[in-house]
Amino acid sequence: MNKQYRDGGDLDVPNLDKPLELLESWVKEAKEKGSEVPNAMAISTVCNDGKSHSRMVLLNYQNDEEIGFFTNLNSNKALELRNNNSISVVFWWPELERQVRLEGKARQMPANQVLDYHNTRPRKSQIAAWSSNQSEELQSREELAEKFNFYEKKFEGMDVPVPEHWGGFLITVESVEYWSGRPNRLHERILLTKLETGWNHKRLYP
Repeated sequence: MNKQYRDGGDLDVPNLDKPLELLESWVKEAKEKGSEVPNAMAISTVCNDGKSHSRMVLLNYQNDEEIGFFTNLNSNKALELRNNNSISVVFWWPELERQVRLEGKARQMPANQVLDYHNTRPRKSQIAAWSSNQSEELQSREELAEKFNFYEKKFEGMDVPVPEHWGGFLITVESVEYWSGRPNRLHERILLTKLETGWNHKRLYP
């Protein structure tokens, strides 16, 4: 199970004023190379007792220094972020043999931005957002199916509104590390860190 990595060429960050530009490029390249979920990312949060929790979500918003995802606002991840807004993120694309790690601070997304994204979702996904009390105990799959059927009938013939308990989080990135696999474990790593004067850039040993 010890993998030998290829030589994928030099790792460079093209524009320090746009530290996430390379992330956007890699997500697109992963999609082109057949990744089924190129925007999948693992996020880690911390609860009140100091334990860290990780789970997969989807990257569905990005600008030069922020990324965002959508979720149930009553979920564990949302409650933990309200208590401690520090968050870490990992992307991994085996097709590219590349990884991106980010750290930053999360804040709740504005309602108009949530609505814009909600309106692009498949109708059944919109209904599912109404049906799930995310992270709470579920007695049976039948219970969830019944709730879905209830809301499907409730909104029949009309647009599905945004649930009050559904929204998103924006992550203001404070550091980002790009990693690219290389033969003989001589991997490339570049770390960008936000300073008051701009972004610091340095290479790291693998």
